[in-house]
Amino acid sequence: MGELRSAPSPTGGVRSLIRAMLRSAYGTEAPPAGEISRLDLRTYDAALRLLDELEAFAALGDGLTEEDVVAALERAEVRSSSGERGRIAVLDLMRARTRRFDVVFVLGLEEGSLPRRTRVSPFLDDDARREIGGRLERPDQVSRDRYLFYTACTRATRRLYLVREAATDDGAPREPSPFWEEVASVFDDDDVARATRRRSLSALTWGLEAAPSERERLRALARLAVDDPVGARALADANGWQRRLARARSARERKTRLTSDVLLQWLGHKTTFGVTELERFADCSSAWLFERVVSPKTIDAEADAMLRGSVAHSALHKFYAGLPKEVGHDRVTPENVEQAVGFLRRCLDDALRGGVRLELTELQAAELEEGLWRDLEGFVRDEASSPLELLPRRFEVGFGSDRSAPELQRGLHLGENVYLSGKIDRIDVDPYSARGIVQDYKSGRGAHSAKQIDDELKLQIPLYMLVLRDLVGIEPLGGVYRALAGARVTRGLLHAGAADDLPGFQKNDYLPEEEFWSLVETSRERALGYARRIQAGDVRHDPKGGSCPSWCDLWTMCRVERA
Repeated sequence: MGELRSAPSPTGGVRSLIRAMLRSAYGTEAPPAGEISRLDLRTYDAALRLLDELEAFAALGDGLTEEDVVAALERAEVRSSSGERGRIAVLDLMRARTRRFDVVFVLGLEEGSLPRRTRVSPFLDDDARREIGGRLERPDQVSRDRYLFYTACTRATRRLYLVREAATDDGAPREPSPFWEEVASVFDDDDVARATRRRSLSALTWGLEAAPSERERLRALARLAVDDPVGARALADANGWQRRLARARSARERKTRLTSDVLLQWLGHKTTFGVTELERFADCSSAWLFERVVSPKTIDAEADAMLRGSVAHSALHKFYAGLPKEVGHDRVTPENVEQAVGFLRRCLDDALRGGVRLELTELQAAELEEGLWRDLEGFVRDEASSPLELLPRRFEVGFGSDRSAPELQRGLHLGENVYLSGKIDRIDVDPYSARGIVQDYKSGRGAHSAKQIDDELKLQIPLYMLVLRDLVGIEPLGGVYRALAGARVTRGLLHAGAADDLPGFQKNDYLPEEEFWSLVETSRERALGYARRIQAGDVRHDPKGGSCPSWCDLWTMCRVERA
């Protein structure tokens, strides 16, 4: 402090002091090297920049004391790592709070994105959360996001960009975030207009002259080639981009058939195929490749349809397996339905807390439990009023795997060296004969009719009936999909000759014997064809129906053009 007080100015004294400290630490014989030395140099650079800011502040007319300079130095932050030049740090607002950058882009300044819209739960409203208390009680989302937005804006030392989407990819307009409006109101309208840059939905690339990098120039060149192929080719020849331009022009014509020798060898030796795997291949072989072979995993657990289905299947398995012992009857009847519903509650609790691994927040777990209980209770009460006299006898019947019963381990034979594997949710049988039906639970709201099974290339029910006949030894009277949610519809494929034994189903799902077995055999042939294509690595751009559904998000991988 003595040297600072004797210096002509506090900032000048600090400059002399830190320069002397750095020179004394390394001198000229031992130049700075190593991570500690680089940290010292970054600290020196940060101190110089801070002194420049303090001198600029003092030039405005406000004086600086030695204590002011020391306090500013104590609060200064120094990054422990300088990172690599040319790299961009992509951070959420929470992680950005403790970092500083020369340039910052704050994205997502649309209404509903920032501040984030509070998700309303149909099972736990705000009053229920406050009553439960603890971590379920929601903080004020707007105040929290306002704080995070403010800290993100203060992370920039040279320039700050605020970015929002004016319209969705479909052209629907989007309103700006209230934070955007608040920042814009601070400045004059003319200044805001001059500083705002807009990019239309049709502007997929930069102009050639304005493209900021070689990659963007190549994208602009590929776009130019659509309207002016001769000019684009001339530019490519002049800059040595011929090969890159040719690749860009042929990107959507890229061959899809698999060529990796290792992968083809693995697929060629595959002999057992899951029925759901073959159904996905029928939907789109490119989607099958991505989901079943590439199979990327997500980090965050979500209560998605597959998790919901796993818990529901586990609960129903426990329920029907223990029903005869619990209520003294193989079926749910109007007389025992209340006792059965109480037993179902215990089975669901066991499935949620024991048989299925859950990695969910308290809120997600509560929502999952409430939704499943509503659907499963309604399902069991529907069972009590069903006129079907068949009895639930076998559950979770696996075939085609080592965990299956010995007589089922080989799986269903589809063709030479090709077998089917899977698991039948439930088999209901006639108590007086070796006849029955298969039931397949669907965690959603939909079920497929006999016509939809054929038109939409569904394989489960027809192939499960072959398993019932050829492996289990029960004559199949039909098979149905049972939706567990919504109206809990039941649709499927049923033998018209057994209509008296199978009352209560949709009349269009009963098929004459010839049509019934024709559809079953057609499904076997389709499954064998899909298996042969998988063995050969025959992946195509072949979405069912000829066009990609709007909800599919794999188009960036398969490169199918979309309207």
